[in-house]
Amino acid sequence: MAGKLLSPTEWESVIDDYNLGGAANLHRWTGGASVVDLCISSLLRKDFPVQLKLNLLTFLEHDSLDDSPLPSSSLSRLIDALRSVIQSPSDPFALKDQFLISTTAIFITSLLDNDELISGSPLRDLVELFLTIINRPNHGLDRHTRGVACECLRQLELAFPCLLSEITPHLWSLCQSERTHVSQWYVLLLSTTILNVVKLKPSGTSISSMSNATIPLIPFSVPQFLIDGVGSDFVWKEKEICYKELRRVVAFLLECPQYLTPFGLVEFMVAIIPVAEELELQASLMRVQFSWLLYTFEPLLCHIFLGIYFKFLDSFQGQELEVASRIMLLSKEPQHHLVFRLLGLHWILGFFALIVGEDEAKKRSILDMSLRFYPTIFDPLAIKALKLDLLAYCSSLICNPGDASGLKGVEADKGVYQVTLFKDGLVSVSAFKWLPPWSTETAVAFRAFHKFLIGGSPHADASSSSVGTLIESDIFYTLQKMLVDSTSESKGLVPVIVACIDRLLGCHKHHWLGEHLLVTLDKHLLPELKKDYSLGSYFPIFERISENDKVSPSGLLELLMRFTIFLVEKHGPDTGLKSWHHGSKILGICRTMLIHRRSSSLFTGLSKLLASTSLHFPDLEVRDNARFYLRMLICVPGKKLKHILNMGGNLPGISPSTHSGAFFNLQFPRALSDPKRSGSIASYIHIERVMPLLVKQSWSLSLPNFGINPDKPGFFEGIRDNESPSDETDTDITMSGNIISESEMLHQQKEPLRVMDAKISEIVSCLRRHFSFIPDYRHMPGIKITISCSLRFDSEALSGTRETNTAANVFDEVDKLPAIYATVLKFTSSAPYGPISSFPIPFLLGSPPKNDKHVTQSDSLAIVPVENGHAEEENFKAPVCIELEPREPMPGLVDVFIESNAENGQIIRGQLHSISVGIEDMFLRAILPDDLAEDDVPSYYVDLFNALWEACESSSSTGRETFVLKGGKGVSAISGTRSVKLLEVPLTSLVQAVERHLAPFVVCIIGEQLVDMVKARGVIKDILWKDFSSDSSFDVTCSPTSSKEPLYLKYLGDEDEGGVQIPTSKKNIGYFQILIFLPPRFHLLFQMELCDYSTLVRIRTDHWPCLAYVDDYLEALFLD
Repeated sequence: MAGKLLSPTEWESVIDDYNLGGAANLHRWTGGASVVDLCISSLLRKDFPVQLKLNLLTFLEHDSLDDSPLPSSSLSRLIDALRSVIQSPSDPFALKDQFLISTTAIFITSLLDNDELISGSPLRDLVELFLTIINRPNHGLDRHTRGVACECLRQLELAFPCLLSEITPHLWSLCQSERTHVSQWYVLLLSTTILNVVKLKPSGTSISSMSNATIPLIPFSVPQFLIDGVGSDFVWKEKEICYKELRRVVAFLLECPQYLTPFGLVEFMVAIIPVAEELELQASLMRVQFSWLLYTFEPLLCHIFLGIYFKFLDSFQGQELEVASRIMLLSKEPQHHLVFRLLGLHWILGFFALIVGEDEAKKRSILDMSLRFYPTIFDPLAIKALKLDLLAYCSSLICNPGDASGLKGVEADKGVYQVTLFKDGLVSVSAFKWLPPWSTETAVAFRAFHKFLIGGSPHADASSSSVGTLIESDIFYTLQKMLVDSTSESKGLVPVIVACIDRLLGCHKHHWLGEHLLVTLDKHLLPELKKDYSLGSYFPIFERISENDKVSPSGLLELLMRFTIFLVEKHGPDTGLKSWHHGSKILGICRTMLIHRRSSSLFTGLSKLLASTSLHFPDLEVRDNARFYLRMLICVPGKKLKHILNMGGNLPGISPSTHSGAFFNLQFPRALSDPKRSGSIASYIHIERVMPLLVKQSWSLSLPNFGINPDKPGFFEGIRDNESPSDETDTDITMSGNIISESEMLHQQKEPLRVMDAKISEIVSCLRRHFSFIPDYRHMPGIKITISCSLRFDSEALSGTRETNTAANVFDEVDKLPAIYATVLKFTSSAPYGPISSFPIPFLLGSPPKNDKHVTQSDSLAIVPVENGHAEEENFKAPVCIELEPREPMPGLVDVFIESNAENGQIIRGQLHSISVGIEDMFLRAILPDDLAEDDVPSYYVDLFNALWEACESSSSTGRETFVLKGGKGVSAISGTRSVKLLEVPLTSLVQAVERHLAPFVVCIIGEQLVDMVKARGVIKDILWKDFSSDSSFDVTCSPTSSKEPLYLKYLGDEDEGGVQIPTSKKNIGYFQILIFLPPRFHLLFQMELCDYSTLVRIRTDHWPCLAYVDDYLEALFLD
């Protein structure tokens, strides 16, 4: 096949294979020939469509990135082909433009790190061809091609700096001559060339004159500077003649921006600003030339102006207020896009930070503008948030020490001015007072609260001198008052306020602010709270107050005492659960105080509260726990008490008991004594598959939804409801086999009647019967698969928890093994497996240690039912069944979470190792019709296999048929694909592997010798047995020499490549036909042609992504 030209259809297959598998799939199409040579030959053919040629250019460009750099001969052929296409009057300009772009990309990729080819003829010829194209200024027909050629030259200049340095005068002349819109490309080419010349300073001979060219434009020669790579060392002002001519060129370029597009202007400024800095041009020239950019309505142009402003700050001295006003005006224009308005406010914040410094006059100017920063009621929330940031920034300018003097209008009462900024700004988001706490407006309001609060003490200020000033300021008093009022008026804001305080407490710089706010809430909020059931909403604040030792506990203890009295007085038949809930919360706060505070400071108030609770509280559990807390407070010293209350199981993932009292942990001091324990629950609790996977799948093919249903996880989610009908009914049905609701089908255009022969009619009838029994998981339970696993845990991890509870020599050795109770396993997965039910395990005994020889078989059976296992190790495992309802047949991982109870009442909670789900877990037998007799099952499976085999053929005439699913609400279509796999496995080994793993899915065996062999083994039963003579149609559909099969696979090695022959017999022993159902509604078909030492597996499926896993599965299957 080497040297053979490919047809358009073959090229489409080549491109598809390349997109799916990369360059590795090209060899079977090219036959050893060069991909570049094949592409060039096809590009020059006149019978190829233009769209295919464009695809070939893109394919060639991508292949050059993946493959090794092209040799000089291939690059020369590519240039010749490009020259032929450019000179051809019949080829469209779109092809010419794409040819120019792809050739440039290939050259840059091939020559970028190859110094030998840079100085060779391919690069010289390519540049010469481009120069020939652009050397026709004002020519109308090919003006766009000339622009593309200029851009290609510019990319070559960027890849190989100073490549065009010696012809810069010619480029300047072309720029001056061009009068069409293509002049933009000429200007960008010249500006990039000038940038490289100015920065790299090539030898004087290369740039002797900018006005008079010393060498012709064509023929082109690569500059010596590019080959040697050595530049000169001089200052441009010292070369007076060159300096003046460069200034002339730059002056010409500075007149061009008004003719450039915004994107072109960005590229232009990237080149011209470094040139202006290197040539030391006057900054005022840049200001005058580009000030107009600020007064446009294009975000890119405004961004360019700010970049110039940043580079030449001194030249814009005194225009700061004008620039800020203009940007602010842009952000207020409602007709602009929201992103542009937000960008303008971000610019203002950065602009102010850039210009302010220590200049008091500029601060006054910013404060004078503060009235423009107030958000309006109709501003989007994002705009309001940034405007509030601007107001907070103005407030911080006043807060900073030393800023009070000289600020016009705020010297007398700057505190009032700050409060006004805050209150007037917060009016725009005042709805947070009645909106839910999770609303966005509430988040914006408290974001502004945080900004104003820390404005006087920013993170950049390392000094602590501003702390006292900020606490005594009016703005801090106002913020505290707002916090107290909001909390007392709306208990729904408690989580938001707690989160705000936690943020301050977690910051090293503003930790003192959080503590001061807690003191404020203790003094001003607690006395105002009503002593009723609504007090339970404020317990998160009480928790923070009880944890902080800077806040006096007396106020909180007094409030809790009154609340306890209220609970006792209001207790009745209908308040039992409320009383228990609030009583447990109160004891939780008491425990927090005991952990974080000194017992001496708490003794009087806390002992009164606990004594009253233990005597009078209506709930028995709360009374008992309060009594234990009181006894520990009285009898246990402070440090020991903290140690006891902090004590919990040191096993990772074990949290303290849900009981309010910490006395449950007193029995297990050894739980914290072993620092060598592993760092994960999965180190001592193990969940494993009963049957390991053949393929350890570490990846899965995940495709996007392409807009079908973005909420579903995969491409083949398969079910759509109430979507708008597509213009082309055929495409919607056949692509990727999507299920379409019947209500959607009714609105689509009806197809004309089609004539089908008896064979096709029989196939369609069989498939319709089969699909009518496949459940539509949208409206009924889907098909489930089961993963059998086992759960066990190491007794060493929990053995320490029983030693203090069990007296010695009372129980036997088996009774000393720990156990876990009421275990619940929960499962989640990112793969499309549907909702996964949890699995309960009532009781599980720990596995004995490896060296424990005291536990015998009889001891185990004495406490574990016999049906739980047949061997000693199985007695300590619990069977686990994971039921999945796949939405797409693909491998994945199931994450396992455990929640259980230890013998001491502790809760074990955490994540175990994930369970792998393989493609073989998806293998099921096809669903049988309800009315099918048992004797007809083998023939039904064979008929279904033949029908699916025919339907999954790419050229099948059944591809336009749709099949109604069970329930009648959805229909499905089959879009099949096929593949082939050669297995070099002896006949006996292959038959054994099929019997071991695929026996339930074999529907037919053909061939006398193979039938006799399989029947004698007795593993595969209840199928159809055929010989070759009994099925005359089989030779047509299965023979490798059939004209219907375009794929030809030789059993012998490639003799042209000198490979060693595989010892394979050509004698056909027989065929296996295997039918596998893949939930929710797909199929996988194997047709295995067996020979003595190899087997050819033909694969067809209506779910092509599964082919990505079948190859590895087949190899693992026959290597097992």
